[in-house]
Amino acid sequence: MIGNDIVDLAQAKQESNWRRRGFLDKIFTQHEQQLILEANDSDRMVWLLWSMKESAYKLSVRSTGLRLFAPKKIACFVNGPTTDTTEGTVFYTREYHTKSSITAQYIATVAYEATIIPAYTHVIVPFDNTIYQTHQRVIREQIKHRCAARLAIPEQAIHIHKDSAGTPLLTVDNVVKIPLTISHHGYYGAYALGLI
Repeated sequence: MIGNDIVDLAQAKQESNWRRRGFLDKIFTQHEQQLILEANDSDRMVWLLWSMKESAYKLSVRSTGLRLFAPKKIACFVNGPTTDTTEGTVFYTREYHTKSSITAQYIATVAYEATIIPAYTHVIVPFDNTIYQTHQRVIREQIKHRCAARLAIPEQAIHIHKDSAGTPLLTVDNVVKIPLTISHHGYYGAYALGLI
């Protein structure tokens, strides 16, 4: 199983003033706040940690079915210096590992259970607008197209819907289930798909 999140850095800067009083205390553990304050780029560290929390939370919902987002209870640790590809460990209901891609435009993270290194494809989808409904449609079309090409089957055989916990589920002919996680923010979307 996998979880995924993406943060459009320009959009995050517009939407959120993380420097406002009480924001860090509400969202981040003491250790995480220290990482933010000591970082060369505090903005980027805030959104890296946020992306790690979100991707681990999505994975937790997928495995437990419980929806209770309490960001301060999700503890993140960055394994080494932050580079273009940064790995981390997150504790929330269990231990998760994360792998984040960091660019000047976005931070995209995939989380997976610490005991299993899954095979997956992580795809970034740029958008030309910030309309949520358009994002949903474009990402789903790309996923169906990719799976159909990979499996050499018609796109009509591929279905994306939500399971009982509200997490995305991809099925082929309503039989084969493939792990899928979708995220979008600002001008970027991302999906992670278990290899087929």
